[in-house]
Amino acid sequence: MDHVSSLTRIWDFLKKPYVSLVFRVVVSGLLLFFLLRLAVLEKIADVFSRVSLAYLALYFTFYFLGVVLMAIRWRYLLKAWDIRQDFGVLFRWIMTGLFINNFLPGGLGGDAFRLYSGSQDTGRTEDMAATIFYERVLSYGSLVILGLISLTQRADFSGDRLFWLLLGGIFLALTGVFALLSFPGFRERIARLMERHPRLQKRGLKKWLDSFRFRVHHPPMLVGVFVISFLIQFMDVIMFWLIGQAIWLPVNVSDLLLFVPLLYLAVLIPVSVNGIGIRETVFVFFASRWGISQADAVGFSLTVFTLGLVGSLVGGPIYWFSRK
Repeated sequence: MDHVSSLTRIWDFLKKPYVSLVFRVVVSGLLLFFLLRLAVLEKIADVFSRVSLAYLALYFTFYFLGVVLMAIRWRYLLKAWDIRQDFGVLFRWIMTGLFINNFLPGGLGGDAFRLYSGSQDTGRTEDMAATIFYERVLSYGSLVILGLISLTQRADFSGDRLFWLLLGGIFLALTGVFALLSFPGFRERIARLMERHPRLQKRGLKKWLDSFRFRVHHPPMLVGVFVISFLIQFMDVIMFWLIGQAIWLPVNVSDLLLFVPLLYLAVLIPVSVNGIGIRETVFVFFASRWGISQADAVGFSLTVFTLGLVGSLVGGPIYWFSRK
């Protein structure tokens, strides 16, 4: 019992906001220090010196076009949940969320802001949460499907066995979650379970489950949501390719189709600030596969981070002038 109580006290201490923040800063700092020392600062500076401005202009064009498509997709999903919202408001919430992501662990801080803003505006927290959840599922599902299509085209099962296992496993997990929440029998079982346990009824679990049922059944809307999701994720991959071209690195779109889904999932792990350190580690891991040096991989990663940061900073003034 003493052992259990001591573990509880340790866990309660680690959950404190300032302790959690310090831990993430330390993890990010140590990983970044190790990678920078491994890659040598002079070589990284050389990577930045090779930046081509024409590719950077294309990158930011795709960046903001992607945000526009995200707002359109979210508007489609909200309509399926009988929520009407202006495109401009959704665009503003998404940009502000991207800005807030720079200060919070993982990549979910922006989603939390969008949930809060949408809940305050509509009073329907469960439905707003459901649409944001399905946005995530559609995004990762689209990326993973693109990666699996790329693997099929490559036809190198022995060399790509790890990617087949990882992407295939993620695809099955997402499909399982999607099917489970949409399956009527699952909701009926939960309803019977709640009848036996009044505490679950008080927590409003049934209301949450009803909200999280996938409601996009109208064929044109369903096709539109999936097409937009694939466009957004393919444009994301192209943005990585543009950065590679901007700093003169021989990175192929087919390799990035395998890399980007795994990178985004790794960055979601809330052990660093805005994925700093985690992102660079994943880039270095793939460096040999791309045929580039570790220094180039770290430079590639830092360029991706810097340009994403610059694009998201637009959300700062938007938040400042639109806040109540």
